[in-house]
Formats: sequence, structure tokens, C-alpha cells
Amino acid sequence: MPPLGPGQQSLAARLWLSRRFGSGSAAASARGMNIESLEHLMRNRVRLFLRHTWLVTILGTLVLGSMFWFGFYMLTRADHMRIAADAADAKFVQALTTEIGKGHHDLSLRLIRTANAEATTEAMNSGQADLAIVPATKNDPLNWPVVAILRQNVMALIVLPSPVAPGKESAPAATSKPAKSEAKSKTKIKPAKTAKASKTAKGGKTDKSAKADDSDDNDSTDDSDKFGKVTQLAGKRVGIVTGNEATPELLDRILHHYGVPAGKVTVSEIDPKNLADAIKNNQVDVLFVAGSATGQAISSAVLAATRDGQAPGFIAIDQADGIAKRYDEFDSVDIDAGTFGGNPPTPDGSLKTLSFAEYLVARKTYNDSTISALSKIIYSSRQALAAALPEEIKIAAPPTDKDATVVAHPGTLSYLSDSQQSFFDKYGDDIFYGMLIFPVFGSAIAGLAGYMRRDTRTRRLRLLQRVLDLVRKAHAAQTLETIEHLQIDADNLVIAIIHQGEHEEFDETVRMSFAFALDQLRFAIAARRHAIVDRNGAASGARIVAV
Repeated sequence: MPPLGPGQQSLAARLWLSRRFGSGSAAASARGMNIESLEHLMRNRVRLFLRHTWLVTILGTLVLGSMFWFGFYMLTRADHMRIAADAADAKFVQALTTEIGKGHHDLSLRLIRTANAEATTEAMNSGQADLAIVPATKNDPLNWPVVAILRQNVMALIVLPSPVAPGKESAPAATSKPAKSEAKSKTKIKPAKTAKASKTAKGGKTDKSAKADDSDDNDSTDDSDKFGKVTQLAGKRVGIVTGNEATPELLDRILHHYGVPAGKVTVSEIDPKNLADAIKNNQVDVLFVAGSATGQAISSAVLAATRDGQAPGFIAIDQADGIAKRYDEFDSVDIDAGTFGGNPPTPDGSLKTLSFAEYLVARKTYNDSTISALSKIIYSSRQALAAALPEEIKIAAPPTDKDATVVAHPGTLSYLSDSQQSFFDKYGDDIFYGMLIFPVFGSAIAGLAGYMRRDTRTRRLRLLQRVLDLVRKAHAAQTLETIEHLQIDADNLVIAIIHQGEHEEFDETVRMSFAFALDQLRFAIAARRHAIVDRNGAASGARIVAV
């Protein structure tokens, strides 16, 4: 083989550089390496890695195990729900959290404490909470559908009894009619009144009715400072007891409906801790409380308003039916005698007032299956929750009628209607269509792999054809310069065959074909070189003899 020219490298040198330095040798070799050779080298590294069967098996097992673990974790992980509630409703959240913990459910509640109902609605609007406990007057039914009705709140306007003057008997409550009648019966009855009562009795009225009329007349003269109607709140001092559902907005609604100017009513907010002092110091005339009819808020206010055994009176909201028709969040309700407790029992008769619900609401966009699971816990544990908060919690389900004014959450609706979906109900169609579509993708992948295999076979045939073409060119070469070019092409062809062998596994037949063809090329180049050298030597000798 003749010496290599400047910038040329032997086949062995190029192979050693490609193995030793990778892409660095490609830059150093002028004709032996290129971008295609670099791609072949990277593929070769991957194939070398894949040849370590045990390592690939272990890594594949770890990857599949990680994928299964991640899927199991995503399916069984606990749903962490943020629930906003004020101090009065935080106890219910704690009781519900306890019930969730007992059953080891995949749910978790995190309490977001708020100062009042306004702060609770703000937490929902700002996205700080997923669920909230809000009164019906603050609910947004379109965006916050109802999960459960926790209780029915009632409004109570409590009239404080008049202070007892020294040396006098206790005055009865303003609205306690039987007590007034009994007290007035002890007073001296004027003859005119007696005559009138007798005439009335002859006309069909009883003596009891006459006494009631007489009592009312005396009320108008002796107890003119007493009042028992909402319209009489003008000029009075109303104290709103905090820590319950009573708010200035609720009081304004009532006053507005009755046409009482808000500016004529002196409104103040009183902390329950300071309620006794405010009553003792005669700072208010009426207390406004809202909460459960049998709950602590109203009972405590009634107890604080009781003076020297004299029960307070109550202002009836006699137009409650009309207000309820104007506002969907309100209902008209009649409070039975003695519902508020106390001694003597309050109220002393049926009391008409307004009620509104306390809701547990959730975002409409929250996961239906999670809300359905939460609804199942709430309704199956309603007795335990009511026992944890006696006289405060009376859980009821929202109406499921299509025309109901209360909008139930879809998750709650699915539980109440027994239409909860199982895993296969939810994902059965996806699995079915996936099983139909997956073979199509599998066939496409198989076709692509077959095309790639055919393309690989084509490249092998092309390489083999190039070897055969070089063999023909070697036999037809007439000069040593042509032979040298063929030798360089043969070296490059050997490199291409080696890269192709690294890219794919050659079977025995292919290796034998390439080996036989390369041997033929090597023998053809060597034989043709010797023939040209001998011919040139004979020609040179003939010229010398001729000379």
C-alpha cells in the first residue's frame, strides 16, 4: 500500500479516534467523520446500554413500579378541603373532622377561621376556601351550591322589662297579656268600665273579654312607655348581640320593610360578655339576636334580659309571611311558647318571626365525587354531629326538586338520589374506547417499525451494492492514482459498515455477505495494483532495452 498523502489517516487510526474521542475525533478527521457519524455514535452508545439486559430490566421494573405507585397514590390520596367558618360554626367543623377521622376516610378538612359571615364570604370569593358555612342571606347559590342545611336560624327582638321601682311590685312583661290581666284585676275598676263590661256581656261577650278590653285601656294610660310592634322601634335603642347570626343588615331589612327610618333607631353592637352590664346600666331598650331557636345565643340573651324574675317581652314580626314572599332566603315561622326557655318560660305564647337557613356550601367547580363522599359522611353521622352540638345542629338535606329555590351541589345530589358512580361507571367508556383505539396505535407502531426495518434493509443493500461497485471499478482501474482513490473510498465504506453494524444487529448471513464482499474488494484492489505496477515496470524495461 503506498504512503498516505497529507491530511489522510489510515482506517485503523480513524476507528481508534472515533472510539477514543467520539465527536472530538470527528473534528480532527477531515474525511473520516461527519455529522452522520456523530449520530451513529450516539445511537451506538444507546445500543451499548440496551445490551445490558439485567440493568435495563431492573431500571424498567423500577420505572413501572414508580408509575403504578404514583397512580395508586393519586387515586387514594386524601382530598384536603379548606372550609371557612366563624367562631360560632368552628365547633361544627371540629366535630365533622372528628367524624372523618373515625372512619379513616380519604378526606381532610382544614379550618379557615373568619371573624363573621362577611369575612367568610370574602374567603370564598378570594379563593382562600373550598367550602364555607354561611347563612342563606349571604349565600351565592349560582356559584356555591348547598351541601347540607345545618340548622334554621330565627330572629328574636327582645324587649327588656322596665326596671322595678323601689317599694313596688315587679311589672309584667310588655307582651305578656295573661300576666297583665291578672295584675290589672287587682286594681280598682271604675264603675263606668263595669257597666260597659256588663252591657258587652249581654251583647254576647264574656266577662273575660271585657277584662281584656279593660286591661288594654289601662295599658294605654299607665304603661305608655311599653311597645310591642316593629313600627314602635323609632326612637328606641336596639342592641345587636354579636357572636351569632344577627347583623345590622338583617335589622335594616326589617326596619325598611316596616317603613321605619334607620336614622331614627339607635343601633349598637354588644359583646355577649358585656350584655349583662349593658342591661344593668339601661343602655338599650331592645336586643336583637338570631340563631337556633333552642340554641345558646337566644337562650343566653333571654336569661340576661330577665330582671328580678320578670321575663322579657318579644316583638313579633307580624308581616313575616309577606317578607318571606319577597325574599326567598326567608321563611315565616311561629315560635311555640317556652321555646326560648327561661323562668318564667319565654315566649309566653306563640310568637311569629322570620327564619333563615344556615348552609354548608361548596364551590360549584369542586370535584363532585369528593363532595359526594363528604355528603355521605355528613348524613350518615348526623346524629353524632347533633349530639356533639346539642340544640345547635339539626342537619337536613336540601330539596332535590328541579324547581327548588335551594340549589344542591351535584355531588350531594348524586348521593341523595343514589346515583353515585363507581370507578368503572366513570371510566368504563374511556377504558372501552381506549381498548378500541390502542390496537390502532399498536398497528401504526408496528407498521412504522416495519418501515424502519425495511429502511434499514435498504441501507444494508446499498452498502453492499457500493462494495460491489468498487470491486468493478478496481478491476477496470488503469492507473495507480485511480487505485488510491478506490482505496480511500473503501476505507470510508468500511467505516459506514461498522456504524451500520452498531446501529442494528447483523445476523450471520449479513455479516458473511459483507465479509465476502470486502474480501473481494481488498483482493481486487491489491491484484489490480500489482498488475499496474508490473505493467508499468515492463514498459519501463522495454524502453530501456530499446534505448
